Amino acid sequence: MSGLDQEQRQLLAAYWWRRTEGEHTSWLGFQHVLADLRAEGSPESVLALAERAVEDEYQHTQRCRAWASHFGHPGGAITARGEKPIAFRGATEVQNRLLRIALCGMSETIGCFVLRHARPLIEDPELREFNRHTMADEVQHSRVGWGHLATISPAQRDFLRPWVPALLRILHGSLCESRELEREDLIPFGYFSGRLLRAAYEEAVESVIWPGMEHLGIGRSA
Repeated sequence: MSGLDQEQRQLLAAYWWRRTEGEHTSWLGFQHVLADLRAEGSPESVLALAERAVEDEYQHTQRCRAWASHFGHPGGAITARGEKPIAFRGATEVQNRLLRIALCGMSETIGCFVLRHARPLIEDPELREFNRHTMADEVQHSRVGWGHLATISPAQRDFLRPWVPALLRILHGSLCESRELEREDLIPFGYFSGRLLRAAYEEAVESVIWPGMEHLGIGRSA
């Protein structure tokens, strides 16, 4: 990392701080999802995964903040991108719970692919270990959403089916339209470029999310 110039360090410091805020937002989001799962009477095994995810996301926040500091960020108060549970227009309270749980599973699935796409380009041993550890966590986190969806009723599957494209549009907007720079030179230092995010999103959607939804009787061929 000694070969980085000042501009690269500034970009990485700002980026890792955004990652810090993103992980902090996920920490809050998983608390909301955990409450949703409890209200829905989800199986104990799913609740245990969600409880672990809350703790994991807190640790991810702290580790991202440490990387931001490493690249020169001055630190400060961490601001969440939103503190209230996500709510979908036209959905009841009960329906919103199901939509948040589904969105969580889809988001964490895409996160696994983002980390997998970045991994071959990361050279620093500590960053590779962070990538490996975080990806292992994300796999477990994705099972929170998928695990609950495997237990829902036929009526809930019918409700969710037309919402899946809308949920994917939300995720596409947050990832693929995030305006991250096309800086391939920064990927070895943990940066997710726009190209990488788009490629990971497309692979996750086509190879896991749609097949998974179809397997559960929710997808486009159901």
